[in-house]
Amino acid sequence: MTDVSNPLGRALEHELEREAFSLVTSGPDALDWHSASAVADYIQDLRPGLVINTLGWSDLPDVGERTLQQAAAAGLGRACQPGGTPVLQFSSYRVFGGDNKSSHSERDEPNPQSDTGRAWLAAEQALEANLPQRLILRLSWLLDSHGDNLLTRLLTQLYSSEAVMVNARLRGAPTALSDVARVAVALVKQVSCGAENWGTLHYCSTGACSQAELAAQVVDVLRQLEALPAEPMLTRLDSLPEDEPVSAVLSCRRVRDNFGVQTRSWEPSLVPMIKQWLHQNRD
Repeated sequence: MTDVSNPLGRALEHELEREAFSLVTSGPDALDWHSASAVADYIQDLRPGLVINTLGWSDLPDVGERTLQQAAAAGLGRACQPGGTPVLQFSSYRVFGGDNKSSHSERDEPNPQSDTGRAWLAAEQALEANLPQRLILRLSWLLDSHGDNLLTRLLTQLYSSEAVMVNARLRGAPTALSDVARVAVALVKQVSCGAENWGTLHYCSTGACSQAELAAQVVDVLRQLEALPAEPMLTRLDSLPEDEPVSAVLSCRRVRDNFGVQTRSWEPSLVPMIKQWLHQNRD
């Protein structure tokens, strides 16, 4: 795995440690990922059976992370092509935009409206251009008790006693990082057993909701835990931002039909994630 220093990498490492794989981990400073020759030498020396690329991953990647995503995807694609080494690459619903679809399938044409979405798409295309043996897994809203994500931002704002802006029109399928790790390991297992269903896949948990509805559920959990600091000031926005897809809901047909992976509801994971965040930040 190329990077275990970010939340996605840590979740994957935790899940993979339970499996009978020989896991080699790396990081953004292990080598010059912008150098095609350095990446090629690294892959040639390591000779992995499969590469899980998490370099540059972030919920809201900055300029440096976006640049790293593209460079690493291109370098890994070229380095892994001679030996046909498969690569599992992560991407985002943000490659879509500019339409009013309630959900996006793998067949929908990407049309990113933001620098972040264009960077995710460029990384996908860099890998596609160089490597047939690839799995690109696009994800919806991601939640975790660690790092910077929609859940931790909501919780931080609720404890700041300031008005919390929540959008009533933006819809997504909240997905715990632990669930993403479960799905990724299932894909890795099948590839290691000879599955060759290459291409782009989608995954998100069941239970689509608006950003405002998610915030209301978080408030309800805090109230049940008797941890709500004050009655929240939730300000509902009905306007749509220009750079965000209306829907982050993804059709998961390919991951189900080609790999037998079943989607799970995100709601049971919300309480333990909030408890963990409270333990880390409020105890």
